[in-house]
Amino acid sequence: MTEPRRVRLAFCDLAADWDPGDNYFTRALRRGGYEIDLCTSPADHPDFVLCGTFGEDYLDYDCCRIQYSGEDSWPDLNLYDYAMGFPRLEYDGRYLRLPLYAMRDSWQPALAKHTLPDADFLGRKKFCNFVVSNDFSQERNRFFAELSAHRRVDSGGGYANNIGGPVPDKLAFQRQYKFSIAYENSSSPGYCTEKIVDAFAAGTVPIYWGDPDILTEFNPEAFVWAGSYPDNAALIAALDALDRDEAAFLKLCHAPILAPGCRAEAYRDDRLCFDFLDGIFRKGPHLRRNRSCWGTIYENDRRYRRGLAEEARRPLGPLGRLAKRIEGR
Repeated sequence: MTEPRRVRLAFCDLAADWDPGDNYFTRALRRGGYEIDLCTSPADHPDFVLCGTFGEDYLDYDCCRIQYSGEDSWPDLNLYDYAMGFPRLEYDGRYLRLPLYAMRDSWQPALAKHTLPDADFLGRKKFCNFVVSNDFSQERNRFFAELSAHRRVDSGGGYANNIGGPVPDKLAFQRQYKFSIAYENSSSPGYCTEKIVDAFAAGTVPIYWGDPDILTEFNPEAFVWAGSYPDNAALIAALDALDRDEAAFLKLCHAPILAPGCRAEAYRDDRLCFDFLDGIFRKGPHLRRNRSCWGTIYENDRRYRRGLAEEARRPLGPLGRLAKRIEGR
């Protein structure tokens, strides 16, 4: 019997609700035969640290750093040894494209949404919903406003809420509707988050805007792509037509979200992620990031700037408050 492989692994700079012991990465590794010794700080001397983008604690780790970004950002491979994220790029085996949607609990239900019966789709009497927590995207805000001026759109998020408060369960809310506005915060090649997949998982038809290559990511027969229309007026007219045409609507609903050649096919399971991490761990504890003169200066500059930011956040003592008052005169 093969002995399980062990890895000393830490996590840092991830979302506040991140569970270090039970998450997409630990589940993929354990399914692949790893035993994980979880480390909680640099003092535990992990062999590897998996870092998010919500802080700079990674600077305290001298071990091999692996970044994961669920934001519309590019990895800095001077600061990290390896990275995972949205952009489609290659860098000598040091990068893996891993979209956020593939890590969501909604992913597997989304893959099966086309198998729901007609009655499930036709029983939705409400037209369209919108669940967004911020106002970052002017494109999204504008479409919501224009569609809302034409027909009722129920907003169940923190932004432009019109149903009495944010909904506790996004997918349960979306299951009441024929259509869901699934617009990203921004538009960049490869940047495709959970928004379209959550709508698929709820069995509602996504109205999508964001990744300009979305038609190669998912089956174009399964959703409405805003980029296919010259303007919002034409898009709204198309939605009205689909709402009236039962056969056309059901065709969208019953189309699998993956078609031959879709990029998302690569993420049907977690094997791609496992193979990437397994390849890193099999090399043993190591460093690959830029340790040249420039690399050292660059990293030390980040430490210096972090120190300045921490100093600025500290409460001022009596002398500091006096100095501030004098400065303001």
